[in-house]
Amino acid sequence: VLNSLGMLFGTISFWVIMFYFAAPSFPGWAIKNWIPTLFSSSLHIDMAQAGPLSTITIALSSFIGVLFGGILADKWIQQNIRGRIYTGAIGLSLTIPALLFLGFGQTLFTVVGGAVFFGIGYGMFDANNMPILCQFVSPQHRAAGYGLMNMTGVFAGAFITNLLGKSTDSGTLGPDLALLAIPVAIAIVLQLVMLKPKFADKTDDN
Repeated sequence: VLNSLGMLFGTISFWVIMFYFAAPSFPGWAIKNWIPTLFSSSLHIDMAQAGPLSTITIALSSFIGVLFGGILADKWIQQNIRGRIYTGAIGLSLTIPALLFLGFGQTLFTVVGGAVFFGIGYGMFDANNMPILCQFVSPQHRAAGYGLMNMTGVFAGAFITNLLGKSTDSGTLGPDLALLAIPVAIAIVLQLVMLKPKFADKTDDN
C-alpha cells in the first residue's frame, strides 16, 4: 500500500489526473443531485415533469457521449499518443457552455440544450478516465490510483451538493451552477499542458 501511494503521489501526472477527475465532479454531482430542481425553477414547471425530463435528457445524452467518446479515443490514439487526452478535453469543453446554458437559461431550448451538451461532454470525459490513468500508471498501482480518484470525486460531490443546497435556499442555484465552469476550464488547461504520455498503455514502472 505504501509503495503504491508513494509512487502515485510522487508523480506529477497523477496529481494532474486527480484534479482533472475531481474538477468535473463538482458539476457532475451538482447535475445528478440538483438538475430536477433547476429544471423546475428555470422552466417554471412542476417537479413531477421536471424530474423525468431532466433525468432522461442527461441519461440519454451521457450514453451517446460514452459511445462516441470511447470510439473516437480508441481510433485517435492509434494515430496520436495523446488522442485520449484530447478526447477528454473536447468532452470537458462541451460542459462549459452547457453549464452557462443551464445556469442562465430560462427557455426549454436553452435548458434542455444545456443538459444535452453536458451529458454528451461528460460522457466523453467519463469514458476516458481509466484509459488515461493507464497511460501513466502501471497495472500494479491502477486500483489504488482509481480508488483515490473516486474518493476525491465523491468528496468534491459531497462538498458541492451541500453548497448548492444553500444556493437553492437563497435563489442563486443557476448562477452558482454556472460558476462551476471555472474549475472545469482550469482542469482542461492543466490536462493539455501537463499530460504528455509516453505510452498508450504503461506496463511497468521503468
